[in-house]
Amino acid sequence: MFTDLDFADDDSLLAEMLKVLVLALTVMHEEASTFGVFINWSKIKILQVPSSTSSLTVQVADGHIEVVDAFVYLGCLIDSSGGSRGEVLRRIGFARSCQNMLERRIWKSSIRLETKLRLYHTYIVPVLMYGCETWATTKYLLSRLDGFDKWALRKILRIPYTRHVSNAEVRRTTGCSPLSHLVTNRRLRLFGHIARSSPREDHHRALAVCIRQVPSDRERPAGRPSHIWDRAIAL
Repeated sequence: MFTDLDFADDDSLLAEMLKVLVLALTVMHEEASTFGVFINWSKIKILQVPSSTSSLTVQVADGHIEVVDAFVYLGCLIDSSGGSRGEVLRRIGFARSCQNMLERRIWKSSIRLETKLRLYHTYIVPVLMYGCETWATTKYLLSRLDGFDKWALRKILRIPYTRHVSNAEVRRTTGCSPLSHLVTNRRLRLFGHIARSSPREDHHRALAVCIRQVPSDRERPAGRPSHIWDRAIAL
C-alpha cells in the first residue's frame, strides 16, 4: 500500500468514509514505523467535504486528529468548498502587507521607475501569484487581483487619490499587463504540462477524468454548478 515511506514528507490520503480514512492512517502509521519514520499527529488535519458544523476529533493509534473546514497545505489554503476564493483573498492580503512594508524605503524613494517595477515583479507579484496555476478563478476574483495590481502600481507611481488618472494611463506608463492575464497564461502552461505527461502518471489520469464527457444518464445536482479548475481552462 505504501512503498516510498522512507522519503515521505507531505502526504495526502483520500477516502469516501471516515472509518476508511482512519484505517488507512493506522496502516500508514504501522508501515512507517518499520522505517523509523514517525507521524506528527498534531500536524495532520482531516478535511470533511461537505463541511460539518460540529467540531470533531478523531483518534488514530496514539494520536488525535482534528477535523477542520480549511487548512494550509504546501503554502496554499484548502477549504471544504473546493474553490479558490479563500486562497486568493489570503494571497492579496499577504501581497498588500509586503507592498506596505516597502512604502517608505522603496516606493517613496527617488530610485528609477524601471527599478521599482522590477522590484515589484520580483518581491510582490510572486507572493500574490503563488500557486495561481491551480486556482479556479471567477470574474470577481480576477477583478480583485487586477484591483490590487492597479492599487500597487499607483503606489509605485505616487499618484494620490485626488488626481484623476485613468487605469489605462497607469498601464501605459508602467507597461504592465493585468495580473488576470498572467493567471490565465500560467494555468494554460500547467494544463499543457499535464496533458503532455505520460498517461501512466496520476496527474494525467486525473486530468483525463476531469475533461471526459459527462455520462448522459448522470443527474445534475440542484443549484448553480461550482466553478472548478477545468472549467476555468475551457474559458
